Amino acid sequence: MSERVHNDDGTFGSKLTEQDVLKAFDYKTGPEEPMLTTKEITDALAEHFDIEVSSETVRRWLGEMESDGKVASKKFGASAVGWTALVGPRLADDV
Repeated sequence: MSERVHNDDGTFGSKLTEQDVLKAFDYKTGPEEPMLTTKEITDALAEHFDIEVSSETVRRWLGEMESDGKVASKKFGASAVGWTALVGPRLADDV
């Protein structure tokens, strides 16, 4: 799945990738906070990668990634959902 991202001027920019979503977990999760909300992932993509996408786009990605066994979710209360990565992002070739 590849989602084109809107730039501030309304044109299409770079594409959101599964690896971007996984990297967001690396930036924001830790032993004290192993799960993220969709909004926290959306905010991490904007802050660390300059990728502006809607929470709905991230939610769709997470649903597909959960089906593939790459992330897991847990419901908290009536509507809150926490997400955790089950795999790490792929390392760059030069690492």
